[in-house]
Amino acid sequence: MSVSASPEKTRDDQRAATGRDVARLAGVSQAAVSLVLNGAGAYHGLSEATQRRVRSAADKLSYVPNHAARSLRRKRTNTITFMTADLGNRYFAEVVTAAEALARARGYVVNVVAAHTEADEIATIERLSNGVSDGLVVHGGARWTSDEILRLRRRGLACVLLQDSGAGENDAATIPCVRVDIELGGFLATRHLLELGHRRVAHITDERMAEQPINDRLAGYRRALSEADIEFDPALVMSGVNSFAGGDAAMRSLMADARPTAVFVFNDQMAIGCLHALSALGMRVPQDVAIVGFDGTELGAFSIPELTTIDHPRRELGRLAAQAMLDLLEGRGDPTGIPTLPVRLVVRRSCGGQPTI
Repeated sequence: MSVSASPEKTRDDQRAATGRDVARLAGVSQAAVSLVLNGAGAYHGLSEATQRRVRSAADKLSYVPNHAARSLRRKRTNTITFMTADLGNRYFAEVVTAAEALARARGYVVNVVAAHTEADEIATIERLSNGVSDGLVVHGGARWTSDEILRLRRRGLACVLLQDSGAGENDAATIPCVRVDIELGGFLATRHLLELGHRRVAHITDERMAEQPINDRLAGYRRALSEADIEFDPALVMSGVNSFAGGDAAMRSLMADARPTAVFVFNDQMAIGCLHALSALGMRVPQDVAIVGFDGTELGAFSIPELTTIDHPRRELGRLAAQAMLDLLEGRGDPTGIPTLPVRLVVRRSCGGQPTI
């Protein structure tokens, strides 16, 4: 009796998989395998279905491209990659500066990659699977590609997540995650506005959060409303692009439709856009509308009026992310017990409360 072996078992189990093996299993050419695994599949017109088939075949066969294997045999690259969706945000600059300082002191170079779209993220992840970096730190992205990151981890690449990466419970159990207590921050911001006497408190959020399984700021906002016996009103939640212009546009829409007296905003960057919109609309802050931001970046200290915000240790966030990565790379095991970083309310003039600084 003859038994037909599955495609992935036709090669000698002791031999490392080759590009030819991947091509055979995926039903494509070796050239297509090379294009997909180098992040160039979409550019050369390969369908998303074909690219998924190639990545799945490579994963099943634990395939590592030859040049990556050569690199791993020689030495580490001593390079750590940070992937973010927003290079222009001052917040990220503070986080990565602290991470870079620690990494540099330990002999590593930090590369920063902007990934604005799903295609950007997948291309970055595929390049990393080819051995160009020792580890990946994901900040504010990976909205579509958490499965891809888990595959990288299974292939041996060190991975660390930052708070806003959209990691779910299962991801966090597998990949170290450095966190800030964002839910508490949302609660403190909203409760402060309620304590100032506001009852129509709105929330402006990053539109990308609609794609996330968890929105901690919104959860904190809703908890504060619930504790004040105020019913949640979806009309008071507005989403926008995470930018100055996005905050401006979201505030204009909110004031046209819902007319809140106070707004808790996703971050300081969007909040400053909100201040601009209110000024253009002839509305006074905080007399007509009170504003609270999030992140505690120095931008808020120089806005007019100065921005009330939820502060947290941004540099410590970056340092802990780098330390977790170095622990992985230097064989100290998977980092455990990473503390959740605290938040604090910093009251300035934009909310109408008594300034704390």
